[in-house]
Amino acid sequence: MKKIILLVTAFLFMLPLCIPHTASAASVESQISVLKKQMDELQQKLDEMESQLKKTKEEAAVAQQQSATTQQQVETKMAEVSSRYKVIDDLAKKFGRLKLGGYVRSRLQDGQQEQSTFDVTELAFNLRYDITKNISGEFHVWWHPSGNAPDGEGFSNYKSWAGPVTFIESAFAEFRHEFCLLNDYGGPVKGMLQVGKFRNFAYGISPTGPDRVYSDYGLFHESNSQSRITGIQYLTKWNRFKANFAVFNGWSLSTSQRFGGRPAGIRYLRQNQMNIDDNSNKAMSVRFAYAPIEGLEAGVTGYHQRLSDADLSAFNEIMGRKAGTIGNVAGNPTDNNREWRAGFDLDYKWCDRIHFQSQYFWGQVADVKANWWYAMAGYKLKEFKTDFYLKYSKVQYDQQRYPDIKASGAWDRSEFSPLIVYTIHPQVKLFFEYYFEYLNSPKGYKGNTDNDYGFVELILFY
Repeated sequence: MKKIILLVTAFLFMLPLCIPHTASAASVESQISVLKKQMDELQQKLDEMESQLKKTKEEAAVAQQQSATTQQQVETKMAEVSSRYKVIDDLAKKFGRLKLGGYVRSRLQDGQQEQSTFDVTELAFNLRYDITKNISGEFHVWWHPSGNAPDGEGFSNYKSWAGPVTFIESAFAEFRHEFCLLNDYGGPVKGMLQVGKFRNFAYGISPTGPDRVYSDYGLFHESNSQSRITGIQYLTKWNRFKANFAVFNGWSLSTSQRFGGRPAGIRYLRQNQMNIDDNSNKAMSVRFAYAPIEGLEAGVTGYHQRLSDADLSAFNEIMGRKAGTIGNVAGNPTDNNREWRAGFDLDYKWCDRIHFQSQYFWGQVADVKANWWYAMAGYKLKEFKTDFYLKYSKVQYDQQRYPDIKASGAWDRSEFSPLIVYTIHPQVKLFFEYYFEYLNSPKGYKGNTDNDYGFVELILFY
């Protein structure tokens, strides 16, 4: 076996030596030619690949530049959109803290000594802005179209009867805070400080908000607390207790006020607003209240001020104390400038169905002692969207009465007023309101004191 392998090996080694030389050279040249051709093709492919690579690099660079530009444009657009959304968000936050409201009152009124008339009684616009959780500002402006009535007979009794053409009803800053007593006894004490012009919540039941039932204020509130105050008041609530305090420009007295239907000419000893006081003696009032059960609140209140010289002059004229008054020709004017009230109030609401409210004040205006009170009861027929109310009010003055219409401010008087309120919509109410006015005119007076009046009024809240 070994010999056979050696022979084959030797044969294969000798075989090339037997091939002619010319044949071997031709084959090599052919192979070299083919190899060159293949190398040229390979070089061409390499050149093409290099060119393609260069083109790809250029396209990649352009794409990278476009990508960077696009990214920059996207970032710019995103910044613009973000900026716009920030503006919208800021506006939403601001307007989210803004509250608008108001109402329009339109009525048809008639009375015993009045001509019937349609009137847009009042147009109110209210704005409140919450600067922070604890700081707010509020502003109310009212327009009274009757103020634009022409002068002359037939209009003088109605011109500006509801107030001046433009009336800043309220404008104040409000600061709220809470604090706790020792060991958090009884829960937090909630305090509120108001500075500016506003309703007086430190003097009996203020006729506004849920405590405003009648469209007109009526005898008691017109005599005492319907006018706003300009000053400072601090309101606190703790558990079931309330304690409110106010210091403000004193209310004024005016000879222009009339009781009931204005054409009757019955003078009225009532409080008027005083935006800027004419004396340095500020008024003060306080109210303490307690709610023993749900729906019931009872309060005690007090108020004191000094009358200015202008107030005393108006008082002496309204009450018939000036010389020339029928029955008091010589006159007996007073210079007592003291005015005060004290009293109590009660308000009870049961199941949003029954409502009872009453207040009683006694006090003194100049040298005349007086008492004022009212009782009001109401029942709500929810099924018929109708509320029924009755109110009786009375005022008595401890002063001699004179048979002169100019001295009618001192005449004792009372008032009975039925009311029906029909709710067309939660923001649209129809009032049917009437006032029976009673006067204790003095013996010897022959004039007509009938001055009942009533109206139908539509109030639209917005």
